[in-house]
Amino acid sequence: MKKSKKDKVKINSMDIAGLRERILDLQKVPGRKLNDAVCDIIDAGGYSVAVLLDMLPELPVKLQQKIVEKIEDFFYFHPENGVKLFRRLKKALERADQSCHARLLAAMADISEKVEEQDFAVGDLGDQAMAILESDADLGRLSKAIEVLVKASESRSIPSIIKIMVKSISGLDNFQNYQFVETALLALKRLGGEPVMRLLINPSSETAVRQLRLEWRNHDEKLLNETFSVLQHLDADFAQVMLKVVDLSDFNLPFIAMINEGVSHSDKWVRQTAVASMQKASEALSPEVLSRMLNDSAGEVRLMAATSLGGFSVEQTGNVLEELASRPGESREIRLNALYALFAQKNLGALKNIATQPDSMQIAVNAQGLAALLMPHEDGLKSQTTAYCLAKSELLGEVGHYLMELAEPEDIEYLIKAHSTGNATQRERMIDFIRQFVDKKAGPRLNVAIGRLAEPEQKALRLLMPA
Repeated sequence: MKKSKKDKVKINSMDIAGLRERILDLQKVPGRKLNDAVCDIIDAGGYSVAVLLDMLPELPVKLQQKIVEKIEDFFYFHPENGVKLFRRLKKALERADQSCHARLLAAMADISEKVEEQDFAVGDLGDQAMAILESDADLGRLSKAIEVLVKASESRSIPSIIKIMVKSISGLDNFQNYQFVETALLALKRLGGEPVMRLLINPSSETAVRQLRLEWRNHDEKLLNETFSVLQHLDADFAQVMLKVVDLSDFNLPFIAMINEGVSHSDKWVRQTAVASMQKASEALSPEVLSRMLNDSAGEVRLMAATSLGGFSVEQTGNVLEELASRPGESREIRLNALYALFAQKNLGALKNIATQPDSMQIAVNAQGLAALLMPHEDGLKSQTTAYCLAKSELLGEVGHYLMELAEPEDIEYLIKAHSTGNATQRERMIDFIRQFVDKKAGPRLNVAIGRLAEPEQKALRLLMPA
């Protein structure tokens, strides 16, 4: 940083009392000299930045803002110098004026990129990052907030991220806007998965909607509904802009699901943009690239590969995805995402194969459920009902979710018959499922289906239905 030539007083960076006095005297420095005065203290080293952070809440808001501006700049260029000050930055974030929070969080995001130790993680800053995301901060600081939200696995941020993207695309010629959209796309892929990426291009895609419900089965239903609501406001113009951003990306493989959705879009301009991007992505998909990504030592790289390759045809990536989903030593998250990619390919054969593998029952029941969704309806319903009746108790919720997704209101008669033909344990299970079913599927279609049942069955169902 540039030092003031006029300031001849040497700063003793190890003298805490002297530093405090020097910092308090900043209130007397004229505005035109304040930048240099703050930089002189920061550049002094020693305890200077630590004391600045500790004293922030004591200072006038305007001065806090100036100090934090320079601290952010300092850690952007020298993130390694922030390691020992990370906890102090967290405290400053809690105590400083709210107008300083975005810059402080940005500084912490920059430092955390250079530090692997758990003590310096930003994963517990989700609430602060959400507050910044919903503030009037500029796109640069919003991008930093999004980086923190991704590290904190804060999927609740998805609707807000999409809303900001919609606002930012009008100024996409500005580099900051472009950089924000690219950061946001990568965040949405990590937080929301492939179905969210597909729904950015075609909010009406039934297969993407179903896949999102499956992958988000453990999410808060309110978040799911809010995400669907935001997505429904997106149009073909937004889709075309997103695909242009993807096409400009140096490496667009992570966005293949978006491109694939765009190829079959009803708008011809969206299709045209998507076809160009698909050609670029296909050229990058060499066997060497695939092998390197799927065997990378970093789980994040293998996960990105698993989630991306479902956008290609079965012939291109079906075998490698099946191998990844079947890999015993691989993490559960990566294996599940490989299954979802196979489902996106409609690769029924691979899912059936994996469903018979004994190394992980959790992977097997998910493969079975996804396979059932790809079968003709009656076959899938029969297969999944049988799986539900026979499942181990600890897997019942997982199997039941697929059955609930598969069964339509008109299937109530089949479910009742399945209850009547099972043993005592299976009948008890089916009663529990039917109780959930009539609650979840309540509406005109279910009422009509129940009206077609025999009177004794109708009376029994009324006892199970919520008041």
